[in-house]
Amino acid sequence: MVCEKCKEEMNWSIEGATQGWRCPVCGWNIITTYIDEISADETEYSLYIRNVQEIDKDKIKFVAKTANVSFIIARQMLQEKEVCILRAKAPKIKMTIAKLQELSIGFNISPMFKY
Repeated sequence: MVCEKCKEEMNWSIEGATQGWRCPVCGWNIITTYIDEISADETEYSLYIRNVQEIDKDKIKFVAKTANVSFIIARQMLQEKEVCILRAKAPKIKMTIAKLQELSIGFNISPMFKY
């Protein structure tokens, strides 16, 4: 695409929540909103923890906060073979996965999670 002001070749880019053509010479642009795929996903996912070998206070605290349960219930959940701790949209599931991986807690997600 060619810039309407200076006739230079424009560049396509995505920056944060915007996308569009930008002129590297004069700064003229055509911009619109950009919503990434994960934010537009309306699916509700279920996140299950499974086969937790070592239970410690950090894991109990995390499960209690994520599942919105007491520490006693969180400990019991960690002792089960597989239990759902969260039903949420993709962005929250993705953030939770990062913490599960940090704590070395195995998990499954239903339906299939592609992010």
